[in-house]
Amino acid sequence: MFPLSPSVSLPAWIDGESENAYNNRVADEERTDWLCLDTRNVANPLRPRDQVEICDLLMPDGTLVLVKRAGGSGPLSHLFNQARVAVGLLQESARVRAEFTAKVARLSRGELVLPDDFTPKRIVLAMLLKNRESLTPDSVFGFSQITIAQTAKALAARGVSVEVIGIPGSGARMLSARQVTGPGDLFRDI
Repeated sequence: MFPLSPSVSLPAWIDGESENAYNNRVADEERTDWLCLDTRNVANPLRPRDQVEICDLLMPDGTLVLVKRAGGSGPLSHLFNQARVAVGLLQESARVRAEFTAKVARLSRGELVLPDDFTPKRIVLAMLLKNRESLTPDSVFGFSQITIAQTAKALAARGVSVEVIGIPGSGARMLSARQVTGPGDLFRDI
């Protein structure tokens, strides 16, 4: 199902703008009730010296938004794996969950307080695909078609829905979105 408009919309990604600058601009200027968590990581429970990014943006309802500009499948594979890792850590690690919810409360200055037992119910994967006019299953890079379907299936098994939305480039119109509600919803043959 391709809705005429996504459940959320994001502003155009300005040419030359870094991912961090884009995410901060979204939270500071466009979606002021969202929290930018790009590069505001939690400790890796398997290697505490390392850090793990849970999401780029957090919506007030606890939806995790992961953002990526991609010219090929590599960056999108990272995005899809980040979604799987984030959900797994939040569902399975009380320490990661406590660190994440404390960080959200601190960074939002108490305006966004997640419950102690918070786990996401929804993830938005927001993508700007280079040299693509719109985001459709056919415009997603071939390998990424498979990995996004596998990601949606794995997250659905964990009770998390996935919505894929396009981020327009500078001067582009808003792109279409796809709500992935079940494992076979995105690509029926995988």
